Amino acid sequence: MKAILTLIRFPNLVFIFLTQAWAYGYLIMTRLSLFDLLLERKPGALSPLYFAMLTLATVIIAAAGYMINDYFDMSIDTINKPERVTIEKIFSRRSVIIWHIVLNLIALVMASYVYITVLKWRWIVVQLFSILLLIIYSTSLKRKMLVGNISIALLTALTVFSAASFDYNFLWADLNSRKVLVFWLYIGFAFLITLIREIVKDLEDMKGDSAQACKTLPLVYGANTAKTVVYIICFILFFLIGFALFQKTEPEQMLTILWTGGIVLPLSVCMYFLYKANTASHFHRLSTWIKIITAFGILSMIFVR
Repeated sequence: MKAILTLIRFPNLVFIFLTQAWAYGYLIMTRLSLFDLLLERKPGALSPLYFAMLTLATVIIAAAGYMINDYFDMSIDTINKPERVTIEKIFSRRSVIIWHIVLNLIALVMASYVYITVLKWRWIVVQLFSILLLIIYSTSLKRKMLVGNISIALLTALTVFSAASFDYNFLWADLNSRKVLVFWLYIGFAFLITLIREIVKDLEDMKGDSAQACKTLPLVYGANTAKTVVYIICFILFFLIGFALFQKTEPEQMLTILWTGGIVLPLSVCMYFLYKANTASHFHRLSTWIKIITAFGILSMIFVR
């Protein structure tokens, strides 16, 4: 059981579920708590069954993606994270491929049923795109400079964006609406913070990536250049948060506190420690802290008004 949870990155799957639940409940269906959602207390909300099917489809696709990524990363992980390798130690390579296919098919059937029955069927393209990109990432993009990092950041942003498909009345392209602007802010946050963490992970994994001839940013241009790129992305994220804070039409004290104290200040501290970091353990610690910052960012959704 421990090996299964490790293979599918169970904590990450819980995080993905909460991200979609909160994005739908607090960004799409304003002021709707998760309990209201599950109890159908708001007109227009998906039934608990349909909501569970859509979020579970996303989680299943992510789990299958983690599995296929480990399948193709065995040699790299044996060097970088030998304690996390389960394929061929516990699971056969064939079984991983079979379950990857089965899980993706289950997810597609679940999502297709909901979209065709109650929503817009064309949104199924998001699930199809995610599956395809995860496969291409695992087989080739992961080893290419920045392309793999951007792919994972895009998939993370899609986790938030796809929540818009849960409500056919949500005008996600109406940028004159403050609610829509906040929605896109969180999509931007998800993309940028994930891109930061992916580059930090490349810094952490330089030894194994080098042995497998990967072309990651720190290997091609050096650790200092990779750090500089992270600093630039951090400042872009700070600009977006600052813009959002100054655009508020009403005071939202708790949201301001969380954005400032849970994202801007901790990320600024991480930038300082990134400057000092020079070992894999240093970069691993930074990657963990960036995960915590991401959690604060997602948590702040519940204070959106």
